[in-house]
Amino acid sequence: MIFHFIMNPAAGKSKELSGIERNIRQVCSARMLDYHIYFTTEPSDATEYVKSMMNISVQPQRFICCGGDGTLSECINGAPDNPKAEFGVIPYGSGNDFARNFTNEGNFYDIEAQLDGNRITIDLIKCNDYYCVNMINIGFDCNVVKEALRFRESKNISPRSAYMIGVFRALFKKYGTNMKIIFDNGEIKQDTLLLTAIANGRYCGGGFNAAPRANIDDGYMDLSMIKKISRFRFLTLLSSYRKGTHVYKPSCEKLLDYRHLRHFRMEFDEEIDICIDGELKRAKDLDFSIVRNTLNFIPPKGCFLKHTDEERIISEAYSGV
Repeated sequence: MIFHFIMNPAAGKSKELSGIERNIRQVCSARMLDYHIYFTTEPSDATEYVKSMMNISVQPQRFICCGGDGTLSECINGAPDNPKAEFGVIPYGSGNDFARNFTNEGNFYDIEAQLDGNRITIDLIKCNDYYCVNMINIGFDCNVVKEALRFRESKNISPRSAYMIGVFRALFKKYGTNMKIIFDNGEIKQDTLLLTAIANGRYCGGGFNAAPRANIDDGYMDLSMIKKISRFRFLTLLSSYRKGTHVYKPSCEKLLDYRHLRHFRMEFDEEIDICIDGELKRAKDLDFSIVRNTLNFIPPKGCFLKHTDEERIISEAYSGV
């Protein structure tokens, strides 16, 4: 097994990378492993690195991404369905939402636990020709990411604070996305939506439980569509959206359309911004499909997939939480 640690200096917590690099070298040298540390230099660099390494060697290889969900997404797009490629993540990005799908998140920072983890097979979402490991956001959530990135570039603040500032900046700009959604059963939904999440994992935006019914190994993607509502109404629902209780609140039944799907399509009036695993891209037409059991992922030792605690969330939703 060849181990690769792909480090993104542009990630949200890049100042901490020097410490993790020293730890990687100490642990891997003590174990006498065949390992490499690679620092990315530009967008898509991680994708090209993974591709090139898989082309050079026929040995099994593990790529551990030191960065955010976007870095992990870039890495998996280098070899999304190669049985000899394994992937892991040390979450040093802004949101680090993919790791929230597992128990004992602190173990993701433990190099020994990373090396001793057991492989699981998870799903991916294929969006046109790009693979998504966690979530795709369209509309308000995407606009928040865009605003947060702009603010972080000019101010020395934490990623979490930048995201919350992004929420309020996006609120005072034009929002609502016109779209046509075409389902495989022939249904066509044409509406103006406040936000849309296409989810493999549950979380986005640094801990917002946007898709509380999603599981990364169930063979489905979760489509959550929230209608355009007033800014005041949205602010009153923001807390429940963070906790995931919005899906179960009786008061949200007419606002929310939530589905489990294997394939569907979207069309827009013009090219718009979309957010894939925290990274901004643009598109006018989108084709979504679930690719089941395709990615070999290595959660650190002691980390296990969380199962949806629907009973607790429903109880909180009905109690007004």
